Amino acid sequence: MNQEAHAFRRWHIFCAWVLLVSIFIASCSSSAPINLPSVPGISPPSEDEDARISREFRREAKKQLKFVEDPEVDRYVDGVGRRILSAWGPQPFDYRYFVIDEPVLNAFAVPGGSIYIYAGIIDRARSTDELAAVMAHETTHVAKRHMARMSGLDPVSLLGMLGAVLAARSGGAAGAQAAAAVSQGLSIARQIAYTRPLEMEADTLGLKYMTAAGYDPHAMLSFQKTMLQEQNLNPIDIPPYLLDHPPSQERVANIELLMRSMKSVEPVIAGVDPIKKIQTLLRLERREADKVIAEQEKALAQSPNNSEAYQLLGIAYFSKGMWQEARSNLEKATALNPRSPGIDRDLGRLYTQTNDYGLAHAAFDRSLAVESKEALNYLFLGELLEKEGDLRGAVGAYLNGCNFAPLWDKPPYRLGIVYGKLDRLGDAYYYLGQSLLLQDEDEKAAAALEKAVKILGVNSPRGQLIQEELKSLKARKR
Repeated sequence: MNQEAHAFRRWHIFCAWVLLVSIFIASCSSSAPINLPSVPGISPPSEDEDARISREFRREAKKQLKFVEDPEVDRYVDGVGRRILSAWGPQPFDYRYFVIDEPVLNAFAVPGGSIYIYAGIIDRARSTDELAAVMAHETTHVAKRHMARMSGLDPVSLLGMLGAVLAARSGGAAGAQAAAAVSQGLSIARQIAYTRPLEMEADTLGLKYMTAAGYDPHAMLSFQKTMLQEQNLNPIDIPPYLLDHPPSQERVANIELLMRSMKSVEPVIAGVDPIKKIQTLLRLERREADKVIAEQEKALAQSPNNSEAYQLLGIAYFSKGMWQEARSNLEKATALNPRSPGIDRDLGRLYTQTNDYGLAHAAFDRSLAVESKEALNYLFLGELLEKEGDLRGAVGAYLNGCNFAPLWDKPPYRLGIVYGKLDRLGDAYYYLGQSLLLQDEDEKAAAALEKAVKILGVNSPRGQLIQEELKSLKARKR
């Protein structure tokens, strides 16, 4: 396949996934669905097909969207999702959570378990519980396979719509024509919606499982009321989330009714809600450190014993490379709140940066004493051990990170690098391959795993296990 034909095929694929996910995003509307033509005997996509849709969309999304890379934001959102999923029980999909680096009020889910939260949703949430309400709603759409249950949306109907979009591109259509075709396809997709019962089910089960996971059910109600108020105040310039997930008095009334019928459950509260820290990290990614510093200094002038303000001030100075200022404020924060694993983790990173290794170990020890299963602690501890030259210790830390966050690509990546430094190249290629798999880079992952087999030996026990992984990887590509 020549380069032009390859690019042409990739455009077709991307148009297909853009349209597909737009159909899914628009599905949270409460209007009645359009009954598209269907063919007798065609069934909805299977769970395996859903997983493939999810994986393929992730690949294309990486090329078109910018994601937040901060590991703490990553682990925070994943932690909220995992906590909700723990209430659901075993699931057929590997759920993945991503934060899109745009201050847009929006969120959406793709069949097969990929859930996308725009940074604007986190910015707007007044608590982690409100974010959990959004994520529980999206999780329900995936877990109950709502897209597959939409009236009239069998695979042939979807293919017909995709064909209409792609036809305009065939024959070498100009870029403007292609853009117009996609725009037309998205306009059609916006008319497709879940039925009211499916949307109510997302609220009902979302409320049930976020509550079972220990989140405050009142947060779903407060978030809905906030969105309803914004919709009424800004009827012309409505944010995307309100277009895709229109709140209504009916939905608010339904949530209120559900809450009255529920047994009184006390939400699980573990220390200070980290939402403000996560919001601050997002602002620091947007290079707003000076604004954060000014705001937190003002907060401290009003409340001198505010541990959280000292912490946020410390991480703002950290982002600017002002180590002494960062240290002073973080140490004040931990003195006021000595049992906060988040502050100790921040201190551990700071001490690592300034080569105060003994203090760094003590900070990470305190953090691990409170959160012994938090993969983020092990990632940063591994970085400390690497910097000290204790590569075997770093391997142990990163292996713990892999065990506690098996779908996170960063610990296996660091393992690959450290094993390379230890001249254990078979292990290095294996873990680099695992990291690439988690990034949906199947071809690169297969190449790394094949190198691992060659080094470890095709007949060795490890080599044979890796060959089985390669077979599974190649089988899913067919």
